[in-house]
Amino acid sequence: MTVSGGRGRRTPVAHTPLEKGIRPRAELRDVGELRARRRQGGGRRSGLGWLVVLGVLALFVIVVLPPLFGATARSLAEGNPDLLRLPFFGEAVRDGLGDRLDRPAGADESPVEVVIPQGASAREITDMLVERGLVADRLAFSYILIIDGKGGTLRAGAFTLDRTMTPREVAEALQLPPAQPATRITVALRGGLRIEQVTAYLLTVDNLGFEPADFYELASAPPTHVVADYPMLATLPEGRSLEGYLGSGVFEIELETTAEEFLRILLDLRSPELEPLLEQAPPAVLTSFYEVLTLASIVEAEATLAEERPIIAGVFLNRLDRAKWSTRLLNADPTVVYGNDTVRLSQMALDDWDTYVFWAPPGGSMADVFLEGDLFGFQTYRSRGLPPGPIRSPTVGAVQAVLQPDATHAYLYFVAKNDGSRGHAFAETWEEHLANIEKYQGGGE
Repeated sequence: MTVSGGRGRRTPVAHTPLEKGIRPRAELRDVGELRARRRQGGGRRSGLGWLVVLGVLALFVIVVLPPLFGATARSLAEGNPDLLRLPFFGEAVRDGLGDRLDRPAGADESPVEVVIPQGASAREITDMLVERGLVADRLAFSYILIIDGKGGTLRAGAFTLDRTMTPREVAEALQLPPAQPATRITVALRGGLRIEQVTAYLLTVDNLGFEPADFYELASAPPTHVVADYPMLATLPEGRSLEGYLGSGVFEIELETTAEEFLRILLDLRSPELEPLLEQAPPAVLTSFYEVLTLASIVEAEATLAEERPIIAGVFLNRLDRAKWSTRLLNADPTVVYGNDTVRLSQMALDDWDTYVFWAPPGGSMADVFLEGDLFGFQTYRSRGLPPGPIRSPTVGAVQAVLQPDATHAYLYFVAKNDGSRGHAFAETWEEHLANIEKYQGGGE
């Protein structure tokens, strides 16, 4: 820039760098640093953003992805257990199983027989166990077989398992030597059963080698060659069943046992009990050992306490004595129930007898229960004297009670005390009996 001075003379003027648009070096350096700082600040913000992205991604991988993958893995492994052999699959499935490896299939303790065929695959065995209700968690059982390596050690053969076992216990049981094929059956018959009850029990026995109906037919009409083989059966009137002569207990029989062989087993059990008693003279009002057995079956049904058997036997013997009890009516409830049960059973299919409730009182007055024909003799409120035959197989104690009754009293009546003692109150007169009824049963007839 020039400034005029004097007469048109221009004097040169010095310009500063700022006036020419030129900045000092120091200022230029400051601006460069500022830009560098801006670039560095932007870099820091960009790096922080990437860290946030990476953090979110890591959180997804650690927290979100495993459950999603685990659920998918478990779903896939349910349909194809072999996937458990792949890397990460087994671990993903295991994380979601929790306590399922040791959770029982159910609460039923009933034994279940399982036969594993030779050469069966792990999947076929699993399907079989699931179908039988022994494995409720297919994935847990497959995990044990594949991951724990038990699949290749399962054995073929027969095994006894139950539904209270866990998947792990089932797998371990199938690694043990299988049970040997059963050749015998355990039979458990309690004493004091009638023939129809024995037949009903046989309907519940698995793997029985004969039909219960065949046994019932033989016991109801025993063949002469069977009767001839047992001295005690010499006392059996012709045409009568073996009621009263059958033994009881817990014993084993072969799978191939026939109906006649089983009948002979029960007679073999009974013979040592009865034969020593055959020589004893019956009480005066009885005429044969068969009548002793008949009365003993009634005593067995009435007496709940062993020590009362001789007393109850004495009551019935007194009632059979015309001089003491003119009607000779036994008035024995069990004989009436026996006759009523016989009628009811005849109206059912034999195969349904195991559902029948034996010895249940028919209701109402026993004297009003209608029995006719061959069964009329069991209506001891109307038919005089002994019934036609035994109503069950009595214990030896009941038979001995009839042979050696309590003769110290002249009891004609007895009534249940209903006081928790399971005993009876006995009386010689009707008035005493009514007092006992009032005392122990609150009155009535």
